[in-house]
Order: sequence, then structure tokens, then C-alpha cells
Amino acid sequence: MANADADNFHPLEAYRITSLPQAAYYIPAFLTPAESDVLLADIARQPWTTLTHRRLQPHPAPLTPSGHLLTTKQLPPFLAGVAQRLLELSFADGDGNDGDKNINSNDNINVDAAVMGVSLPLTGGSKPQRRQGIFSSSPHGRPNHVLINEYPPGTGIAPHEDGGAYFPVVCTVSLGAHIVLDVTPKRNYTSTETDTATTTATNGGSEQASNGGKEKDKDEGAYKIFQEPLSLLITMGEMYTNHLHGIAATTTDGGLSQTTVANWPLLHEDTRKHIEAAGGVLQRENVRVSLTCRDVLKVKDAGRLFGSRR
Repeated sequence: MANADADNFHPLEAYRITSLPQAAYYIPAFLTPAESDVLLADIARQPWTTLTHRRLQPHPAPLTPSGHLLTTKQLPPFLAGVAQRLLELSFADGDGNDGDKNINSNDNINVDAAVMGVSLPLTGGSKPQRRQGIFSSSPHGRPNHVLINEYPPGTGIAPHEDGGAYFPVVCTVSLGAHIVLDVTPKRNYTSTETDTATTTATNGGSEQASNGGKEKDKDEGAYKIFQEPLSLLITMGEMYTNHLHGIAATTTDGGLSQTTVANWPLLHEDTRKHIEAAGGVLQRENVRVSLTCRDVLKVKDAGRLFGSRR
């Protein structure tokens, strides 16, 4: 199964968000500004599916309601570099979540120095003898689907889960502007309302961050993840299966601090200073574009399924 050569693996351990359940990783400088500009220009040239308040692009095709990808086409060339870079990320063979080796949430680190070498080409870092790529165990060995979402200021998405259509690894690249991701354990929702609250995001999910399900205690085990432009967030394991995630439909993100933002020590120093100087309140002034990269489990060739047209 195709995957990155082990010699090209870049360790993820230093980027684990240790204040979260296993496992989540945050790389603040996954892309360079120049790479982001090229990507945004390429995205702007593609056709959009327009919803009420935002737009999206499913590549190479939308999923069916049952969670199937009815094409064997590869991702378009403009997304190939992002997919390849994801294949070069890895953790130590085994659970890959040894908290003793990771950054503690109370540590003050120079993240700008820590991420040097992350942008293509990935380089540097001593590597354990045995490492595993983040998609090494997935059916196709790589992400085969990218959902691009556009979030103008004031728009959001209701709490949802990615669901069983995908291998349980989600990689989200942020472009253009910051966003605050609200993460909540499923147990915070009553069982009779979980179906409404956990809208599966196969093709974009619900548009507004609303009261889709009644929350037992919103703050019990809830987390905020601050996603900077150019960053990458990876969630897997318990974070994938046992939690919902959503984005508030607001123009202002408040209550941001070292104690409320789970990935605070991994943010750029300039970002932390900016948040503190603003009193923990930031305006959403620009459009945020996200690239959510996943491996769809069930793939069928629509041409063979329905018969090729001559």
C-alpha cells in the first residue's frame, strides 16, 4: 500500500496537545504564507457548492448519503502537495502518545523554533527506528478525500462528528484566518437528542452552530482549540470517536487564554501575545478556508457500478 518512505517521516510527538484526550496534534506552521497564497488561488478557481451562509468544495467528489465515495479518481493536482505532506507525518510505532515525551500544557516553549523545517520539504529531527505514518493503517494508505469549507465571519457549523464513513484520522488545514474549534464529549448530550446533535459531516454538516441537541453541561469536559492560519490540526482515537466538534456562528471569539485554549503552548508566540493584548477577545475579520483531509472507507467506481457510457 502506497505511503511515504519511512526515511522521510517527520515526528509528531512535539506537537501533541497533551491537555486533550488521546489524541490530537497541532502544527502551527504546516504551510508557508506563499504556499497558502497559491492554494487559495487554486481553490478560488474551482466550482463551489453554495449553502445558505457558506460554500464548500468536495474533492474528488461528494459522498453519498450512505457515506460512499463513488469515484476512484485521485485528488486534484493542486491538493497533491498537501496530501503528500500529511503522509510524511508520523508517530512512534505503538500508541504514539507518550505524554512524558511531549510538551506539557504549562510549558513555555518557542514554537516558532520548534516548527522550523515542518514546511515542505519536511526535514530534520532524530527518528526512532520504527515509526508509523498517520495513514499507514488506513484502507488506502493516504487521504482520498478533501472537503474544503469557507467560513466568512459570523458563520459556523453545529456540533457534529465525522462518523463511520472515514478512517478515524482527520487532518484539518486552516487558511486565511483563525478559527476557534469547540470540542465537547458526546456524553454532554442526552441520548434522545444525540442524532440531531451529531450531524455527520460527510458533505459539510449543518450550517449554523445551534442548539442541535440539548447539552447536559456545556462546560463539562469541553475544550477550545485555536486554529491559526497556515496550521494543521490532527485528531484521532478517542478525540475522533467520543467527541463532537463545532464552530460558533459569531463574529467575536472571547474567553481566550492560557487556561481555556487547549493548544495554547503550541501557538506562535506572536499569536499568544496578540490574544493577551486583546484581553482574550478577537474579532473574526477575514474569511477562513479549511481543508479537511480524510480517507473514505468505502470507495466504488461509479462507471462500473452504473455502466460506462459510450
